[in-house]
Amino acid sequence: MIRKLSSRKRPQRWSIRAAAVVTSAALVLTGCSTDGSMTSGQAGGSGSKKIGVSMSFLNQFYAAAVEGMQDEADKRGYELVVVNANSNSSQQVSQVQNLASQQVGAIIFAQLDAASGGASLGAANSANVPVIAVDQVPAAGNYVTYIGSDSVKMGQQACEFLVKTIGGRGEIAIVQGVPGSSTQLQRTEGCDKVLTASPSVKVVSTTSANWDQNTAANVFANVLTANPNLNGIFAQNDDMALGAVTATDSANHSPIPMVTIDGFPAAYDAIEKGQITATISQQPYLMGQLAVQNAILSIEGKGASIPKEQIQQAVLVTKDNVQQASAAKYYGNQG
Repeated sequence: MIRKLSSRKRPQRWSIRAAAVVTSAALVLTGCSTDGSMTSGQAGGSGSKKIGVSMSFLNQFYAAAVEGMQDEADKRGYELVVVNANSNSSQQVSQVQNLASQQVGAIIFAQLDAASGGASLGAANSANVPVIAVDQVPAAGNYVTYIGSDSVKMGQQACEFLVKTIGGRGEIAIVQGVPGSSTQLQRTEGCDKVLTASPSVKVVSTTSANWDQNTAANVFANVLTANPNLNGIFAQNDDMALGAVTATDSANHSPIPMVTIDGFPAAYDAIEKGQITATISQQPYLMGQLAVQNAILSIEGKGASIPKEQIQQAVLVTKDNVQQASAAKYYGNQG
């Protein structure tokens, strides 16, 4: 069942607000244990009314998450300082260090990769700033909680639907995200479970497009040239799926059955047009709200009451239920 999120009206689209928040933040800003134990840095209790947000990059998923964060922070009377690493590991580490030096009460963190994850959490832990992890499980360091979806399950569900769609046999291509990131590894693990049990399905191409639409368009153009008779595609996120759609259209190739993950509004449009077969839709707006709620609890010294892992429901969206999914506002005002 699709759970409807809040769809109250806002004076303007978040994409405009996001640019203002990130720009103003940019003007201000110039390896630990993974056992889950709470260090003094995770205990919170600083009383600060400022929450830092470190985003690895911004796409529709993260924009919706930050919209949820901003709305919840506004409602609770907290200032949100959002920074965007633009897919640069060292920049993300530097930004987290700067957030910690600003004495924010907590940091909401979306890891880019293992390199940025361990160093960023190390900086936050050293400054005794509690960390709320969103979407990506940090590679190292102490964090209060992880809020996200079950990427292994989503990868498995996506590939099960793809295999069913192509009749249990044929050649498929896989487009993966940033190598070594938690979601790339977990979505691969989930899909591999299905492919191992599907001997008549042959993977003829596995490439990486780093979660990026433009990169995927370029990469998949080459994949399609080398494999013109593909029967199916598994893209590990919607950005890359949309890039594959661009490559397919540019080659004047008929649509190829494609299953992806995230639930972007743009992916819903592509499903309605027959360009994408299905997406596993997450709930980023809700995740953003929950992240701020947990950050505030940590600031108030109540971090120990928060579950270590908070897995949110994901929904298979096809042409049969795409209208219902769109109405659910999983992406807040982005849809």
